[in-house]
Amino acid sequence: MPDPNDLNETPPADAAPMSDWRRLAEIFFSPSAVFAAARQKPSFLAPMLAMAVLAAGFSIFFAFWVKADPQEVARRAIERQLELQGKRWNDLSDAEQRQFEQGIALSAGLQRFAPAVGVVAGVAFTLALAGLHYLGLLLAGGQARFAQVLSVTAYATYATDGVKYVLNWLVVLLRPPDVEQLIKARGSFVVSNLAAFLPESLPAWALAVASWVDAFSIWFIALMALGLAAIAYKKTPRQMVVIPAGLWLLGVLGSVILALATGAK
Repeated sequence: MPDPNDLNETPPADAAPMSDWRRLAEIFFSPSAVFAAARQKPSFLAPMLAMAVLAAGFSIFFAFWVKADPQEVARRAIERQLELQGKRWNDLSDAEQRQFEQGIALSAGLQRFAPAVGVVAGVAFTLALAGLHYLGLLLAGGQARFAQVLSVTAYATYATDGVKYVLNWLVVLLRPPDVEQLIKARGSFVVSNLAAFLPESLPAWALAVASWVDAFSIWFIALMALGLAAIAYKKTPRQMVVIPAGLWLLGVLGSVILALATGAK
């Protein structure tokens, strides 16, 4: 195991540069080397392009393989949300029912653009996440360029979400989900968080917290701590872990507030 502190050292001048495509493979086996290379030569187009291909490919495969009715899925999702709030469709006023019907039609229509929406959302999410980590790095007294932080974020996201996409692909291929499973999956069919093992009778805020206790989230936090330490000046992973962990805590808090505000049981 290399010493994380060694990541802040400049590699020898005669060291062969690591290509972008090689970094896509090495991030799984030697993330320290990938992040060290990101300090010398930031790159983010390759991992973002790889994620775009995975997102669009999975969306197209899912629509072809599962063949779920978008309107039925959207309607059942609303009904389930009402159930969590202790309500039924018949309890809604005519105006509320019309509003939900419009939302169902809009959601079903947008399914035609799901591959493009997934790609755009993925790029926007990576940029926003990099911006938050860059702000955290500045507040922590670290010295790095935004391009370096974006490179670290893009490769960390590619590693964690890329594996999740592949696993979801296999799960759907082996066992296509029905409508109820689609609703409960919330975008992922891989059981990787604590909420999947808890009864749904628990308060919504407790399930929201448990959903953030996720193996991929922990992996992402570890990668970001390692990567930020690699590009920052005289910083260690132990010092940098507070940034991704702090953002994770903000996400947990936001989920709890949303669960309490919606009145879900």
